[in-house]
Amino acid sequence: MVSAGCAFTPYQHKMKDLSRPMSDQELTSKGGIIIEDGVWLGMGAKVMDGVRIGQGAVIGANAVVTKDIPPYSIAVGVPADVIRKREAIQ
Repeated sequence: MVSAGCAFTPYQHKMKDLSRPMSDQELTSKGGIIIEDGVWLGMGAKVMDGVRIGQGAVIGANAVVTKDIPPYSIAVGVPADVIRKREAIQ
């Protein structure tokens, strides 16, 4: 599930050449974005390049995902950190 306002950023701009505007700088990427089955991205979540979000994970509203999130984890914040794992109902 992808809530309103989410964004996926598959690349970044390099910024070392001070003689060129940012928009003219070379692009770089850490790789594709992989979102496994059953993931829920909260409103406004941002997912950066090279990230895998594991099956059944929940990403909190406005979180910025900059690293892999394990399956069935709940991650929040900027940058997103895992705060706990989802648990099965017994």
